[in-house]
This record gives sequence, C-alpha cells and structure tokens, in this order.
Amino acid sequence: TVRVHVYDLNANYNDLAYPIGLGIHHSAVEIYDREYAFGYHDDANVTGVFDIAPKSAPHPAKYRETIEIGTSLLTEDQFADALEALRRDFPGPSYDLLKRNCNTFTETMVKVLTGKSVPGYVNRLANLGAVAHDFAPCLLPTSIVGDLQTLPA
Repeated sequence: TVRVHVYDLNANYNDLAYPIGLGIHHSAVEIYDREYAFGYHDDANVTGVFDIAPKSAPHPAKYRETIEIGTSLLTEDQFADALEALRRDFPGPSYDLLKRNCNTFTETMVKVLTGKSVPGYVNRLANLGAVAHDFAPCLLPTSIVGDLQTLPA
C-alpha cells in the first residue's frame, strides 16, 4: 500500500489555513514500512532523498494526516530500481522551496508507484508562490527567493 503522510510546518498557521487548502506542508511517501522524502543539502554528489520510520519527520514538522493512495503498480524489485532513479533525479542542491520541494518529490514518487496524483492542497501554497514569482518577481524579492531556495524540507 502507498500512503502519503502530510505534516504541518507551522501548526498555528495551518490550523487556520488548512480548511481552505493553503497550509504549509511537508509530505512524504510510505511504502514497504519506510517513509521517503526529499530535502536540501549542498553536496551535489549526494541525493536529497532520504528514508525514515513512518510518521517520524523531525521538528518542525508535526504530523497532520495520512492519505491512502492505493496499491503500487511495481513489484518490490521494480520499486528498488525506481527509487534508485528518483535518488539520482533529486540531488540535494536541486531543492527549491517553490518549484522542487518535498511535495513535488512526493507527487513524482506517487505517480511512479501508482499512476495517481496527490491532492492539490498538499503543495498549493508553494505552487501559488511559484506562479506569483514567475508572473511578478517583485512580489518575492531575489534576496528572499535565494533564502527560500536553500531551506531544508
């Protein structure tokens, strides 16, 4: 079974924003009793993909919910190959808070495993920020965007 665990990154904000689909979330994919996620670091030769025990993301992440996605289309051997490809495709320095974050990794992994999508609210706030930045960069000054791009998941 493939599951997505959703965490609040700011519980006070999310208590207000979650009901309207604008929460600040971290997400990860659970399969075969491990949880897989993506985060930033600055070593270009090392993947940003990591695995932990399910529902154990570190602070400041606070577990909110689990989304049951369904059954994987891949065998365990195929999963191992797919995971290795994802590890290569998601090096730590490629992390971008708005366009290539833990939630975009989750979406990619879920697509590979099941052909399905993650509900839009999981990454909606980052998607809106990316559109705003592309449309009107002055809304997110370069100094802030640079800092945002290097924050860990």
